[in-house]
Order: sequence, then structure tokens, then C-alpha cells
Amino acid sequence: MSMAAKLAGLTVLVTRPEQQANNLCELIAQQGGEAVRLPAIDIKAVTVKSWPNVNDYQVIIFVSRNAVSHFVADLTSPLTTNGLLVAVGKGTAVAMEQHGLSVDVQPSQAGGSEGLLALAELKQISGQRILIVRGVGGRELLADTLTARGAKIDYIELYERCLPTPTKTEIAAALSVDSVVCTSGASLKNLSLLLEQGITTLLNKPLIVLSERLKQYAASLGFTEILVTTDATDQSIVQRLMELGR
Repeated sequence: MSMAAKLAGLTVLVTRPEQQANNLCELIAQQGGEAVRLPAIDIKAVTVKSWPNVNDYQVIIFVSRNAVSHFVADLTSPLTTNGLLVAVGKGTAVAMEQHGLSVDVQPSQAGGSEGLLALAELKQISGQRILIVRGVGGRELLADTLTARGAKIDYIELYERCLPTPTKTEIAAALSVDSVVCTSGASLKNLSLLLEQGITTLLNKPLIVLSERLKQYAASLGFTEILVTTDATDQSIVQRLMELGR
């Protein structure tokens, strides 16, 4: 059976922010499926009043593709550090390379903060200065654990996640899909807020997520068929969709 036949007739709800959904939607279409867009997050830039001297850090960690794009767009001086540039996963690593940043270290598998904390390069870090590039808010596990290991942690928060306002037509289309893709905890949470009682329609549909942590969170929301990708790339998401047996 061809790859296209495996996704033929499959409708997939893509909840990524609008500006980041194109590639995944195109891959789904190329394999015969139909991507239904319902962005569960709006990404908006945040003005940083005072940038740190990024070249003073021994390690800079990028926790998302958005972190990379906003960092490069807002950088006020050339990045000349000899420190480690760390990606949270393959998707972020690809974004770094696309924006001209070297990728010195990344987890071998998807895993978020847990994957980063398992890296050998982040074990013996006592006394090192580490900059975490992220959006406003988010988990504190990474910073708390690195601090406990003796590092000095600073954040630079370059964007915020907002709740979109979809139309009734968009919501109706979302409720008619065969499967769902959510790539963050925020998108899972917001999907429930956007669909309200309608979320029950999707709870028995196959859900693709990027990590075991997200799988556990999705299960707590009531999803029953949850598949975890091997990494955070769009290709891995499509591979999981192909395994749904259609």
C-alpha cells in the first residue's frame, strides 16, 4: 500500500499556531489526508526592556521553535559565544539551523525538560551561567533542576501564548475530524477551552502528541487513544498518522 493510500480520506485536526502549521498541513496533504486547522494558540511577541549580554553565558537553551525565531529576530548584538547552544528537540534544532545557529547538543529523543536534564553536558554545570530562551510562563522543572546542580539561571521570555477566537465554522469543522494533533500542553488545554462541551466529541479519536508527559496530560483530560511520536518533527507526526491503520 502506498503512503498516499494510508492517509487517503483521513481528516486531521492541526492545532499548531497558524504561522507554524503550514509544513505539517502540506505533508498531510501530500500523503492523501486533509488537514483541518484550528490554532489552539496565538503567539505574540513580547517586548524585552533589557536584554542580557547573551555572550556571557556558558550555555544557551532554546525550548521551542518560537524561542529560536524570536531570539534571532530580536537579538541586539552578534552572537559570538563559545558556549553550548542547546535545542530541546529535533524540531527546535531544525529551526536553529534554519536561522543560522549551530546546534551543539540536543536530546536523542523527544522529552522536553526531562530529555534536556538527561544530557551529559548538563550534568556537571556547577558555577556555569545558563540562559533559557522561552515564552512567558511555562514549566520550572528545567531551571529548578539546573539550579540544584549549581548553575546560575536566567530567563529571556520573548513571546506569549494567547487564546485564539475561532469562528463557529472552524469549530464545527474541528469537531468532525478523524484524528487530532497537539504538540504542547498549552494547545491541549486551550483546545478544551475553545471547544467547551464539544471536546467530548474528540476524546475517543486518535490523538498524536510529542512526549510521554503530554500523553499523561491528555489522558487526564479524557483522551483514550494517544500515540507518542518518536521525535518532534513533522515527519514523525505524519508517520504516526500513517500507523492508524487507515
